[in-house]
Amino acid sequence: MDMKLKRCVDLLLLSFLMAWPVVDTLNGYLYYQDMAWPSISAPYKTLGFVALLVVLMIYHVKQFLYALLCAALMALCVFYQLVSYGQAVESITWAVRGLLTLVLLFYLMGEAKQATSFWSLKKLAGLMFLYFFVMSVNVTLGVLGVGESQYAGGIGGKGFIIAGNEMSYLMLASASIVLFRLAETRGAACLAFVFSVFLLFFLMKATKVAMLGICLVFVFALIHNGYFKVSRLPTVYLIALVGGAAVVVFGYPFLQSTGLWDRMLFLYTLHGGFWGALLSGRLSFLGEAIELIVVPFGFWDVLFGVGVDHLLAVRGSLVEIDVVDVFITFGVMGGVLFYLPWLLGAVWSVQLLNQQPRYGISFGLLIITLIGVSLTAGHVVNSGIASSATALLIGYLYRLKTRLPTFKEEA
Repeated sequence: MDMKLKRCVDLLLLSFLMAWPVVDTLNGYLYYQDMAWPSISAPYKTLGFVALLVVLMIYHVKQFLYALLCAALMALCVFYQLVSYGQAVESITWAVRGLLTLVLLFYLMGEAKQATSFWSLKKLAGLMFLYFFVMSVNVTLGVLGVGESQYAGGIGGKGFIIAGNEMSYLMLASASIVLFRLAETRGAACLAFVFSVFLLFFLMKATKVAMLGICLVFVFALIHNGYFKVSRLPTVYLIALVGGAAVVVFGYPFLQSTGLWDRMLFLYTLHGGFWGALLSGRLSFLGEAIELIVVPFGFWDVLFGVGVDHLLAVRGSLVEIDVVDVFITFGVMGGVLFYLPWLLGAVWSVQLLNQQPRYGISFGLLIITLIGVSLTAGHVVNSGIASSATALLIGYLYRLKTRLPTFKEEA
């Protein structure tokens, strides 16, 4: 292997990933300015997908065959939808997103098995910090009135990012790896300080899932750090009491001042209770989708799905519960492929339990939380702006698992 050429390839891939959130921001800016520009994000990521396939074929043949198999199965779903329902434009877009996640993850898996690799834990965490930084700038711009708010009435901010829910997931996934990395290399005090800074941006984002999610991730990061020991139980109990009191004292005025409290009450009344408010009416979307689309399913529809285009034609919008959207549009076959990173992550978390239980527990809880996000907010497993973040998160877990015996050397 030509090491100089390989390093150039890795630097190009790093540049591609670093520009990713910037391209999405620019794409959103052009979109909101009503300029007669086509999307620059989709071709950028499609080009990256093709380039990654070529790199895999050259440097990691085994992982390339995995990617080729996944691509063939996804193409089979799209072909069936095209033949049976006449169109599959949106389905192709979704397929590229899902495959890009898998191809990037397969590349990181291949790299993790090398004795020396460009893609260290530190570098992966640094990329995730960059993602969070760019999203935080967008949130701040949105709150200041530059770009878009998260909700009508000026509640929250998303700046120039088009998909607000996907942005929330990207922030949560990237913040998770940054906090976990700090948990591995720094003390609990540093971890708490960074969490408090991150929390500020999640509060400005003003989505239910983001605000609750980052608090859970902080607890998982403390587990990752090994903070929860018997000797520290009194301290943990005291912190929990003080933290709970702070949430009550400062949380309610914040929710009121931003208008988020009124929105939550409106959703509670509109959708008939807590679960309706939490899911923002998605339960009614689910009932409608089952009646109109799932009930008439045939055998091949169950296996390959009916396509994104057909779902949009019948309902006019997605259900926004990932597992339902993916099953309807790509069937059982596509569902396995879209959730494959999370399935692999769950397996590797269990394997980590044997090497370092606190790492296995923290990553297992994180994966459960992020899958919960996909069930309550949607746009996680089929995300356009955050597909690379999913690959980086699961890739970080895999590298940690494979490099754990020599982790101190790399830290």
